[in-house]
Amino acid sequence: MSSPTPSETVAQSPAASPPAPAVPAGQASTITSGQMSLKEYLALKPAADRRALLQQVAVFLALYHVIERLIHGNVKLTSVYVDEHGTAHLPKGSTTVPITTLPRAPANPQERLPMTTATDVYAFAWLVFHVYTDIDPQELARNPSMMRMIASGVKPNRPAPGTLPAQRGLSDRIWAILLRCWDISPVARPSITEVVFAFDLPFSTGHLPPPPPYEARAAGGGGQADTPVGTAAAAEEGATTGTGSAPEETETVMSVHDIRESVDRARSESAESSPETDVAMPTQTTNTSP
Repeated sequence: MSSPTPSETVAQSPAASPPAPAVPAGQASTITSGQMSLKEYLALKPAADRRALLQQVAVFLALYHVIERLIHGNVKLTSVYVDEHGTAHLPKGSTTVPITTLPRAPANPQERLPMTTATDVYAFAWLVFHVYTDIDPQELARNPSMMRMIASGVKPNRPAPGTLPAQRGLSDRIWAILLRCWDISPVARPSITEVVFAFDLPFSTGHLPPPPPYEARAAGGGGQADTPVGTAAAAEEGATTGTGSAPEETETVMSVHDIRESVDRARSESAESSPETDVAMPTQTTNTSP
């Protein structure tokens, strides 16, 4: 999918972010004969642990960003491969380039920003969305009206509880990091090392004793109120678009149903056309900021 303001977010020193899990040297640059694309792997094994696979992809990005100081430049489902042990790999490609620019906001709406590590972070969020929902961001990129919404800062609405994405493991923690990765401002997006840890298994508290009375929340207050995810997303997006109003964002949010309708319509219209070629995710190219 395309980033409205492609810029790198992760060009910060390792000390500024949690250290990324290690990837053995040499694994990141080759594709072996025993590997298949993540798309093929999920088709063969729909019950695969998608959280673990996506964290492995994030680890490869962390290796590139923090250790090798590279931008991958083409993060999408067909760029990821899974080996015979069920481990995901993100090989380098022709779009992989050295980090040369720090993330920043555009000086004006017409400024074209260079590709940075925040571009990878933004694209990774769309990869996660694709893996959990089966909605291909590249098909969304073919819809001009959908692209205008995305470029203006509108984010997808979270799939409802009980839906297939939720059953596959799309948790509160993962959705929260996706919202940050989709931020319209490159400098506001999290580092890839922070994203890696968002895919850790939740810490179990089932066998812990209850907290002492002075640590328990007093009834009727004494702490920050819980905010529904949808409300938080609306408030955040209102701030980035300058509306400052959660209801306005709620009205413009893209639902999964709307996205699926858009994709189905695009597929129907192109059914008799020539074979489709891959459309580069706008996050991976130099784009005009909104």
